[in-house]
Amino acid sequence: MDINVDDLKKLSSKLKALIVFLICLLLGYFYYMFFFQAILAKQMALDTKLTEMQQQIVEKEKVVAQLDRYIREINALKQSFTIALLKLPNAREIAGLLASVVLSGEEAGVNFLLFEPKPPEPKLPEVKPGTPPKPVAAKAPPSPPKPAVPEKFYDEIPIKVQLAGSFHNTVSFYAKIAQLSRIVNVEEIVMGDAQDVKGGGRIVRTACTVKTYMFVDRKQ
Repeated sequence: MDINVDDLKKLSSKLKALIVFLICLLLGYFYYMFFFQAILAKQMALDTKLTEMQQQIVEKEKVVAQLDRYIREINALKQSFTIALLKLPNAREIAGLLASVVLSGEEAGVNFLLFEPKPPEPKLPEVKPGTPPKPVAAKAPPSPPKPAVPEKFYDEIPIKVQLAGSFHNTVSFYAKIAQLSRIVNVEEIVMGDAQDVKGGGRIVRTACTVKTYMFVDRKQ
């Protein structure tokens, strides 16, 4: 059955509206299936990628912030290390440092009874005598490698000291040592009883170990 324009004109207004609505519905369906759905899927993929990129940016910003903090900490450690090196005399400066210790005692008013610098003593691992070696199992799994121990960049120089002076002068001597520009520690302090010395007041005999540290370049 052929439908011409005159037949369409004879249709009622409601039927015409229904036909127009169906045509629009079909056009919308075909547009959604062949065009809009692809655009929507592409938009969703772009949104997902954008979200991932934003998360990556946030993570990288955190890494950059931590990196800046690590750089500041490394620079602070380098500065502290440089300051520590400045307080460590080298081999040529040890004699001058020992002279400064003696001068501090003279300025404090104490008399040195013993001033004996000793060479650096290497610290060796303790071995108990008479302990038999432990047997090694034939099929024992290999032990993991031990972490490397960082080599010290300084040597410790102990100085045995015995001095006599008043309690005030002795304390003044230790205070002057603490004010030296180089690192000097006082350990193993043993103070005797104060004794009355004719013309000298009450004198205290003190024994101690003065330790200083010398920078050593292991690469040389």
